[in-house]
Amino acid sequence: MTAVLRRASALSKCAFAVSLSVYAFACPDWRILVGVNLLLAGLLVASRQFDRIVWLALGVCVASLPTLGVLFLLGGVEKAATWREGLVLGLSWLAVFELRLLVMLLADILVVKWTTFSDLLLSLRALRLPGKLVLFCSALVTLLPSVFSLAAHVVEVQRCRGFDPKRLRNPKNFLPLFIPVFLAQLRRSTDLALSLELRGISGAPPARASRLTLGAGDAVLLAAAVAVWLLPFGA
Repeated sequence: MTAVLRRASALSKCAFAVSLSVYAFACPDWRILVGVNLLLAGLLVASRQFDRIVWLALGVCVASLPTLGVLFLLGGVEKAATWREGLVLGLSWLAVFELRLLVMLLADILVVKWTTFSDLLLSLRALRLPGKLVLFCSALVTLLPSVFSLAAHVVEVQRCRGFDPKRLRNPKNFLPLFIPVFLAQLRRSTDLALSLELRGISGAPPARASRLTLGAGDAVLLAAAVAVWLLPFGA
């Protein structure tokens, strides 16, 4: 089944991921959000794509708990009548937000893992979009996974130099990780811009656009993207 889904067009995969992400931020029920996360994780496991990048995404959610916890707890205390009710309300808000964030991360990773960069470009060009818009959308979709991959590499390098990864539980220790990742992404963006400039990329649509073909995998993903909105929005 996963092989059929992986052969689907990049547009169907993106529509599936966007639909799940938007639904996650519209649904307040934590049980449904847990189910969506289990679905995405199951698809990654079934396709043998549940690697250290996914674990790093989970680590990002865990590492954000202290800072976000303070913000949500303060907001809950402000809204509730008592401290106890405020703490419970803040924790419930925090749990739902973390589940929503995880849905967005896993959906983006799933699209990138199942889609090659060339397939994404061909699918977007099949819509006869301007070349600059096609490259912008492609770079945007691959941004988060590339950052996670680079961050995992930086953590391994810093660990060889004596850095303890457990220190990343404290947000103030993110500096040894943030600076190399930021500089590397800045260098990557500069190289990409120079490469596009040397190749004479223009904003005009291509003279010949490939035809967009849809298969069984596209039908399943598009049906799932629509069917998710039929789920209840119960709190």
